[in-house]
Amino acid sequence: KNKVSEKNKIIIIKNFNKEVDRMNRLISDISNFSRTMSEIEIEDFKQVNLNNFMENFKKNYLGNNKNITLQLFLVHKKLDILINEDKFYQVLLNIIENSISLAENNSIILIKSEEIDNKYASLKIYDQGPGISIKYKDKIFERFYSDRDETKNKHSGLGLSISKEILKSFNGNIELTKSDETDFRGACFLIKLPLRIF
Repeated sequence: KNKVSEKNKIIIIKNFNKEVDRMNRLISDISNFSRTMSEIEIEDFKQVNLNNFMENFKKNYLGNNKNITLQLFLVHKKLDILINEDKFYQVLLNIIENSISLAENNSIILIKSEEIDNKYASLKIYDQGPGISIKYKDKIFERFYSDRDETKNKHSGLGLSISKEILKSFNGNIELTKSDETDFRGACFLIKLPLRIF
C-alpha cells in the first residue's frame, strides 16, 4: 500500500490551499477588472484640485503592515483635473500596493505633483524598492503580466492594467520612468492628466 505520510499530507494540503487562494484572488481581480471596465463607460466625472485630492488621500490612507510611509511634495499651483474620484483613488492604491509589496519595511513612498507645459497635471510616485527595469515599461501594463517570483501568488498582474484603463478614460496616461530622486532609486511611475483651464 502506498501511504502518504502525515508530513506529506500537510504539504499537499498547504499547496492546495495556496492554489485555491491564488484562484480566488484571480477570479476576484478579473471580476473587479470587468466591473471597472463597464463602470468606466457610465461613470460621473468631477472637476477636482489634484493637490487637495492628494492631501485627502494621504489623510484617509489606512497604512500598511510594513510601516511604509507616504510622503507628499505638492507643487504650489492650482492643478484642476476632471476625474472620477473613486476610480482615481483605486489607481493610486493599485500603484502604492504594488510598491509596498516589493519595498523594504520602514521605507518611504514619495508622491510629487507638478505642472507640465501648462497642459498637464502630473504625479510621480517613487519608491525605495528594487525597481523595475525600464525594458519592461510596456509589458508591466499588460493584463496578467507579473515578473515577480516569490510573491506572484499574491498578484494577478491586473492592477497596473486596470490603472492604465482608468486613466485612459480620463484622457490621461501612466508610464514607468527613470527616477530623478537620489533617495528613491526603486520604481517611478508618472501619471499625466489634462489640466482644466478656464
